[in-house]
Amino acid sequence: MHPMPNRLAVAVLVVVGLLGSAAPVVAHQRASLAVPHMSWPTVGRITQPWGCTGFYLEPRRGSCRHFHIGIDIAHARGTPIRAAADGIVSYVGLDPWIRGKYRSWVVIIRHGNGVRTFYAHLKKRRVAGAGEGRRVKKGQLIGYMGNTGLSTGVHLHFGVIDDHRWVNPGRYVPDASPARH
Repeated sequence: MHPMPNRLAVAVLVVVGLLGSAAPVVAHQRASLAVPHMSWPTVGRITQPWGCTGFYLEPRRGSCRHFHIGIDIAHARGTPIRAAADGIVSYVGLDPWIRGKYRSWVVIIRHGNGVRTFYAHLKKRRVAGAGEGRRVKKGQLIGYMGNTGLSTGVHLHFGVIDDHRWVNPGRYVPDASPARH
């Protein structure tokens, strides 16, 4: 007859096993915390949140037939778009992931530890001080709200890429809506 394992011993083995298998996840979470205090990049009304949606133009993702990989914020054409956090502009121009005539004007900013912000559908216009390779400060002007690319109206598509994966931008910005900023 084998002795029954001690509950504490079982708990220690489970925790050690979980820690060993979760090391990459913990490292990923630490990278996410490198930019804990982003601000909303513009003012306006959220017209499409992150996640599953009924909007037919969004691609399939996981169990969602249509999934939106950002937050859409609508306001008037020309509304200023600002850097959500300090970083280095890594790209300004037509969307590098889309081919054809439906490419929107985008700005991508690297914030360190694998975190990047993505601003799409801007007016097709470069902004002084926000060119590729330039360091930008949180709140610095990087563009203007527009309607470029495959867009249903004037808005900003705000996305966050963390460790090469699109993640919910809502995890990085204050709880208050962008209309209050």
